[in-house]
Amino acid sequence: MIWAMSTAAHPPLSGYYRALLRNYLSSENPDLAGTVHAFATPVEKASDAENRLWTAWGEVIRLASVRAPQDQDRLVDLVTALRDRGIKPDPTRPHIIRGQVLWTGLPLLSNQMREAWNWAAPPQTSDFTWRNVNGFAARLTLAGVDFSLLGLWTIRSSLEESQRVSTTELMAAAEWFKYLARPIMQWSQAQRQFDGPDDPASRPGKLLIAQGFAQSGYSTHRLNYWQQRIQQGSSQQKAV
Repeated sequence: MIWAMSTAAHPPLSGYYRALLRNYLSSENPDLAGTVHAFATPVEKASDAENRLWTAWGEVIRLASVRAPQDQDRLVDLVTALRDRGIKPDPTRPHIIRGQVLWTGLPLLSNQMREAWNWAAPPQTSDFTWRNVNGFAARLTLAGVDFSLLGLWTIRSSLEESQRVSTTELMAAAEWFKYLARPIMQWSQAQRQFDGPDDPASRPGKLLIAQGFAQSGYSTHRLNYWQQRIQQGSSQQKAV
């Protein structure tokens, strides 16, 4: 049972979305516009739109979790095309789901990604599942769907909490630097914060705190530390 199915024994339209996405991903000439329409219509016309959307995003993330990040292009394209679908079904009366506008705000996607991040974290799943979920979040961030806080959490858990960096953790953190090296540098130089310098959600890990560093968010100090830790982690893996 995947995380998206945890709230209901029989999620609405799970089979429909699974078949739709399977066809989209396996087609030699995928119809992105048609897939977006077929994905969106059951949500836009439903009285239980939130439940259907929860199921739909769950299927997207489930498929991303079993694909290497470089093979997630069509899923990234689908998410960004849904965002660009605009305000539906009626621009004069936006459909608001948990405070976000359908579709421009991509409601529930952040909730689902957070659940996936929790579900996929070691030691719950395989090395590649953790890497794939982080790669998908990183690729969406690069495409303008911001999951940079998840990136900070992954880098923190991988590089700031334990003296030894596992292969699983190093692989996941590497996806953020692979796709977002320049943005991470820019966020660090700008001292980017999410909820102030003492924000508990983006606080540093215990290794940095032990060194007397307490500022939350991205920073040049943390970036320099990460670079050192990645080098150490790579050396550790080679020595095994």
